Amino acid sequence: MRDFRFCVALRRADGTLDEPLHEEVITAEDGTSAIALAKAIDVDMLRLRANAIYLVDPHGYVVWSLRLADVSDISA
Repeated sequence: MRDFRFCVALRRADGTLDEPLHEEVITAEDGTSAIALAKAIDVDMLRLRANAIYLVDPHGYVVWSLRLADVSDISA
């Protein structure tokens, strides 16, 4: 099992990410399992004033990310 960091942040118009506003550790066998767990986390993006979530592997690489703008229907 490996630890992945689930991060919630503000992504600026130029593509840079601010420091995470919220972080959680996800322990999973591999990246695929960690992504599935990350997708199940309920985060109040509006309350946090964030527009991006991403998952960082144990080596510091982003293995998955999602911007609020990438979601076609946020009311669902």
